[in-house]
Amino acid sequence: MGETVAQAVSTLTANTSLRGLDEAGAKQGVVLRLLSLVGWNAFDISEIVPEYTVESRRVDYALKIESINKVFIEVKRPSEDLEGHQEQLLDYCFKQGVRLAVLTNGRTWWLYLPLREGSWEQRRFLTIDLESQEPQVVESRLLQFLSRESVASDSATAAAEELIASRERIETMTATVTQAWNEIIQTPDDLLVDLISEVTERLCGFKPESVLVARFLAQHLLALRITGAATTPDQPLPHVQPSPSPHSEPSTSWRGGDSKPPFTGTRPTSVSLYGQSRATETWIEVLVGVCNSVYERSGDDFTKVLEIRGRRRPYFSVNGNELRQPRLLAFARIYVESNLSANAIVSLCERLLAHFGMQSNALAITTA
Repeated sequence: MGETVAQAVSTLTANTSLRGLDEAGAKQGVVLRLLSLVGWNAFDISEIVPEYTVESRRVDYALKIESINKVFIEVKRPSEDLEGHQEQLLDYCFKQGVRLAVLTNGRTWWLYLPLREGSWEQRRFLTIDLESQEPQVVESRLLQFLSRESVASDSATAAAEELIASRERIETMTATVTQAWNEIIQTPDDLLVDLISEVTERLCGFKPESVLVARFLAQHLLALRITGAATTPDQPLPHVQPSPSPHSEPSTSWRGGDSKPPFTGTRPTSVSLYGQSRATETWIEVLVGVCNSVYERSGDDFTKVLEIRGRRRPYFSVNGNELRQPRLLAFARIYVESNLSANAIVSLCERLLAHFGMQSNALAITTA
């Protein structure tokens, strides 16, 4: 049985010389190797056209199906930052009407829909990172968006369009929910007033008149209003005390300071810090939940998270453009890197606690 994409990725990332490759090495040893594993014929220069001429310049590879340009790929050396090369690649695509583009240094792959409207960032629909993402995730994404079969059938571009459309829907709904909430508290609906009255009665035994509730809402209108640009931020997750169900999935608990099991392939169901639990469904929610708990304990000192960095990039920033896939921590107005594997997120949570002088064994994560 031949090599799989996941196996190739594992081999490449285990090789410490990957970052030291030059551009030619990245092309031959990484890009062509992975393209061949997702169905492209690396020996057919009519299918993978090297140094394809666009007017007076050249793009590193043009992937063709029946002589039609389907994908342009621009390759840089692994040690090079990709930020300064987006405009050039998208300009190539625009001039040739190519709907799918890849900018890569071998380690990081940025995928674009070049013909869409918007900024470069808005046209970039996916980041694939060989070093921080699990090999199986890299394989799944390369097959979905860059395999010869998906490109030939146009399912790759259709999936990319749907991915961007889904994000836009979430942004629209987030903005509209904010607007709806502000309208509700501005002119309280009878249902909201009745609900507050009923909960007040349940808590204290006395039911307030509707006019008292309406007056309360009017007095606190400014505090209740949501202001600022609507994005898709990570709000603090609701506090819960997990209660196992007899029909729930088997769960495993891990506490900081214990030896770490492999978290790959697991689903986090809750994260707890100093006994304060939060329900989670994804690993990024674990990271956001821990950040929120640390923020609640540290207050203005939370800005010290900006000191936590990886080898080449920060994990936190006030400028989302410094991160590969920024997620806004709305409670602190700071962005956190979300393009991380499960294991990397757990390690970052431990670093976060240590940075603020908190005990590692105060952290507990339950997985299913």
